[in-house]
Amino acid sequence: MEELKFTHEEVEAVKELVEVAVALKKAGILGILKSFTENGDKLLETIAEEKAVMRLTAVGNAALEPVRELELDEVRKLSWNTEELVGALLKALAKTNPKESPKVGMTAALGYLRDEDVQKGLGFLLTLAKNLGAALNGK
Repeated sequence: MEELKFTHEEVEAVKELVEVAVALKKAGILGILKSFTENGDKLLETIAEEKAVMRLTAVGNAALEPVRELELDEVRKLSWNTEELVGALLKALAKTNPKESPKVGMTAALGYLRDEDVQKGLGFLLTLAKNLGAALNGK
């Protein structure tokens, strides 16, 4: 039997591959990948037949259709604005417990209008409403 000869680079690549395999095993991902390779066809059939997945796919496709009509510059702005908005929403949600939100009457609502942060949030919502109305009117 002929002895295998590896270059230093090949030995290092094998070591790295073993390290990755150990990390995947520790994380539980290796078993999932193995199962997927053994039962991939059945898994894909199950996913394809799942009504919730089919509904989500239909909604996702409907949501993406208007994106295809956007100009490249609009897509860039949309991407940046989405990142900014989602980041702000997540931070706000992290600080806001819906169960602890107070009931607010007209007088208290007017009091909130003195708050700089409320003014900024309302300004954003009103600007969004104006732009939404213009888009709905075909402008």
